[in-house]
Amino acid sequence: MTQSQLAAALGCSRAAVSTWETTGRLPRPERLQLLAHVLGVPVAELIEDGESLSLVSLRLTAGLLAKDVARTLKVSSSTYCHVERGRQRVPPRWFPILSRTFGVPAELFGSLREQSPATNTDGGA
Repeated sequence: MTQSQLAAALGCSRAAVSTWETTGRLPRPERLQLLAHVLGVPVAELIEDGESLSLVSLRLTAGLLAKDVARTLKVSSSTYCHVERGRQRVPPRWFPILSRTFGVPAELFGSLREQSPATNTDGGA
């Protein structure tokens, strides 16, 4: 499939598709879901960061700051940042809220819940 064909299927410009390919940036959540459908792959495959799904990638894709997500979850920014950096597990009660916020299926957060805080040793996410 060419960039032009994919752009037509997604209702966006060829330049947008080119940007995603060359920079690794992801489209907005609603377009990301359509992209996964058009390509016939799960959304998780498009947004995986290394071995595991990244809250940072999802947040950046949604164009949100950590404090915005924390406000949506009704927790402190530091609490959200601890979870985003892998210092704490993602609480299952957050799954539906994060799903709506990021526009992805709640099931994607299961891999985050199982990720050990020690897995993320680079100090950032």
